[in-house]
Amino acid sequence: MAARPAPWPEFHFTTLPNILRLLASQYPDMTYAGFPRNPNDISEGYREFTYLDVANAVNTLAWWIDENVERREEGKKNRKETLVYIGPNDIRYAVLCLAGIVTGYKMLFPSPRYGIEALLKLVEAVDAKAMLTPETPLPIVSEILEKKEMKSYRIPSIEQCFARSVDEYPFAKTFEECKDEEMLCLHTSGTTGFPKPIPYTHDWVSSFSRTTRLRATRGFRRSDDDLYNASRGTRVFAALPPFHASGVTLMILLPLLVGVTPIYPPAYTTPEGAVDATLSGLDVLYAAQQRHVANSDAAKEKVERVVDMVVMVPPCVENVFGHPEKLHRLSQRAHGLCYGGGSIAREAGDAISHKMKLLNAIASTELGLWPLIRPRSIDYNTNPTDQEQEKKEDFSDGKWEYYAFHPAFNIHFDPVYTSESGHTVFEAIMKRNNGKDWDGYVQSWFKLYPDSSEKRLGDLFIQHPSDTTLYKHYGRADDLLVFLTNEKFYPTVAEQRIAGFPEVAEALLVGTRRPKAALVLRLEDGGVVDDALWGKIEEVNGSSPVYARVQRNMVLLVHEPFLRTAKGSVKKVDMARTYERELDSLYRRGCSEEAEEKR
Repeated sequence: MAARPAPWPEFHFTTLPNILRLLASQYPDMTYAGFPRNPNDISEGYREFTYLDVANAVNTLAWWIDENVERREEGKKNRKETLVYIGPNDIRYAVLCLAGIVTGYKMLFPSPRYGIEALLKLVEAVDAKAMLTPETPLPIVSEILEKKEMKSYRIPSIEQCFARSVDEYPFAKTFEECKDEEMLCLHTSGTTGFPKPIPYTHDWVSSFSRTTRLRATRGFRRSDDDLYNASRGTRVFAALPPFHASGVTLMILLPLLVGVTPIYPPAYTTPEGAVDATLSGLDVLYAAQQRHVANSDAAKEKVERVVDMVVMVPPCVENVFGHPEKLHRLSQRAHGLCYGGGSIAREAGDAISHKMKLLNAIASTELGLWPLIRPRSIDYNTNPTDQEQEKKEDFSDGKWEYYAFHPAFNIHFDPVYTSESGHTVFEAIMKRNNGKDWDGYVQSWFKLYPDSSEKRLGDLFIQHPSDTTLYKHYGRADDLLVFLTNEKFYPTVAEQRIAGFPEVAEALLVGTRRPKAALVLRLEDGGVVDDALWGKIEEVNGSSPVYARVQRNMVLLVHEPFLRTAKGSVKKVDMARTYERELDSLYRRGCSEEAEEKR
C-alpha cells in the first residue's frame, strides 16, 4: 500500500494546483481516485489514478490549452475568462478544473440534463470564450453550438492526458496573490427556475477547507466523520455527477483538502441504473480485493466491505429501500450510506439505518457541505449485529434524520409556520462571523457575497420532539404551496410519505394559484390507484390541513420519470409547466364535479 500522510496536512491557504503538486512530489504513488476502465463494461475492472498521474495530466492539458485555445499573458491571468466543458463522468473534470486555474481560465461545468434554453442562458451569463468537448460530444453540445457562436475544441482523450510525463506548467501564484480570483464556475440547481452561475474563488475554497476542520464541541461528534476524516483516509463510492457542486466536492476538493479517495460507478442514466451500477462496481472492487489478499494473512479473515461510504442522491436511496436484496448487498460492501440534496421517506431511513451507517448530509452550491454535529450519547451510526441491536436505542424515533449545526456556522432559526400537527417550522438564517472567533473563520457564503451580514438560507427545519438541540430538514421555503384562498401548505413531508409507498415511484403535490391540491403520481410498473393505495394516501391526508387534502379525482398519473436537477431534487416549476395542460383539465373536471355535488 502506498504511503499517505496521517493526519492529512492542513492546506487552508494554499491554492489547489499547488496542493496537488506538493502531494504528488511527496506521495507520488498514493491513489487519487478510481474509475472503471470501461464505463460501459465494469467487468474490465478499475483503474486507479495516483496523485502524480493527475499532476502530470494537469500539466498536459495546461500546455494543450496554451497551444490550442489561447496562451494568456501573465498579467491577464487574474481576469479569468470562462471555458465550458460538458462530457462523460470521468477524471477529466478534475484535470480540466486545475489546468484551467494554472492557465488563467476558469471552467464552467453545466449540467447536460438541462434544456437548451437554460444552458444558453448559463453560457451567455458567463460570456464563455469557447466550448471544450470530449471525443464524442453529447448531442446537447451540438445544440448549443448551433445557437451560440463560439469556438469549440476537442480535448485530449484520457489515454492522451495520462500517457506520459511532461514539463511542469509554470504556476507561481501564492494564495494571497490570487485569493479573490475566480477559479471555477458552477451553478445553482435550477429547482425553481433557470440555473444561475456561481463562481468560486480561491478564498471560497479556503473557507470550505476550514469548514472541514472545525472540531466538534464537547459532547458532540462531527456527523460527517465517516465521509471525510483528516486523521485517516476514507474511500467513498460516489454515484454523483461531476458537474454538480457535490461532484466537484468529491472529485476535487475532498481528495486535495482531506485525503478522500473517490471511486466511481460505471455509466448509468436513471436512479435505478445508478444503484445497479454502484452494486456492480462494489462487487468488482470486492473481487479485486480478494485477489489481492489471497496469499496474505488477511485472506484468513472475512473481508467484505470495500469502501467506507457510498454517496447517493435521494431517489437512489429510495430505490435501495424498495428492493431489500439491494440493501443487503450494499450493506455487505460498504460501511455506510450518505445522501444529500433532499429528503428520504422515514420508512426508508429506518430500514437502512438498521443495516448500515446512515449519514444525512446537507449542502448547497454557495456553502458547500454544512458542518453538522451529533451527540456522542446517541449511537445511531453503526453496523450492529443482532446482539448489539438489542442493546441499541430504538431506531423507530427516526433520530437518523436529526442533527445539530456546528456553532461556528452561526445558524439561527426563525419560526415561519405551524403545521397542522403542531410542529413549528423554522427557516435557517446564517449570520456572518466577526472574523475573530473560531480562529477567524468566516463562512464560505460570505466569501462570495462579502457585503452581506446575514443570509436567509431558504431551508426549513423542525426540532426533535424530545431533544430541542437537534433539527431535521423539512423542505425548502420555495416549496410552499399558496392556494387561491391564500392558505399555505408545505408539502414535503406528505410527498415523502406517498413516495415511500411500494406502489409509488414518484409523487408531487401542486396547488399554487389553484383552488385546491392535486397529486401528480408516477407508479411502479403494474401499479394502479386502487382502494388499497388510496387508503394509504388518505392516511397522509389525515395529517394535512383540510384545505391541502387531495381528493381522489385530483390525481394525475404520469408515465415519464419526473424532471430532476443534478442533485436529484424534483424541478417543481418545470414539472408544473410540462403538465400544465393536463393539470388544467384535471382542475376543470374536478371543480365541475364538486359543483355538481353541491347542487
